[in-house]
Amino acid sequence: MKNYIFDLYGTLADISTDESTPRFINKINRHFSADNFFDEYLNACKYFETGAEFCEIDLLKVFEKILSCHEAEALRAAQYFRRKSRSRLKVYRGVRALLGKLKQCGKKLYILSNAQACFTDVELDKLKIKKHFDGVELSSDFGRKKPCKDFFLHILQKYRLDPAETVFVGNDIESDICGAKSVGLETAYILSNLSPESDSVEKAVRIADFATNSFEDLADYLLSL
Repeated sequence: MKNYIFDLYGTLADISTDESTPRFINKINRHFSADNFFDEYLNACKYFETGAEFCEIDLLKVFEKILSCHEAEALRAAQYFRRKSRSRLKVYRGVRALLGKLKQCGKKLYILSNAQACFTDVELDKLKIKKHFDGVELSSDFGRKKPCKDFFLHILQKYRLDPAETVFVGNDIESDICGAKSVGLETAYILSNLSPESDSVEKAVRIADFATNSFEDLADYLLSL
């Protein structure tokens, strides 16, 4: 294999966020000096929903709308919102070593993630793995999310990747594995702490080319391709 496309959260990075707690909501309302800021946020999210299948909104536009501000101010607000909702962010053990070895072998590495650019660009820097990747494609920029077939085709076409020489790695059977299979990619599945509750290795092996709950085994497989 020449090309490796990874999902990010739940595959390479372990993260925990919670926007539902009263403590978080009160903190956000106080920070933005509005008793109902969080309600305005939820309403603005609904405003940008198109109803299209696999629609993904851009949260930066949500903050621009609520605050009636320019992009730079909206970006700071969005990143504050994310920081206060996040309690954990780290790479899984073995991730940096795997990425480094793949690059040493001359492989091209990419990220295709259901994620928000206004959050993820900063978090990739914090995770210290961005340098390994030849391209990062996020659903908030594309406007649709996995398992949308067009999202997978987008990354293949943008970077001129041959599906026969490309493997997709993810932790979600429906979004990652089925989505990648729809465009003819080889797939590798990792059952992680962030995988859907309905997922299992037993279910994944019937769809993916490789499935495991061990990142060490996943790394060995990817390095053998």
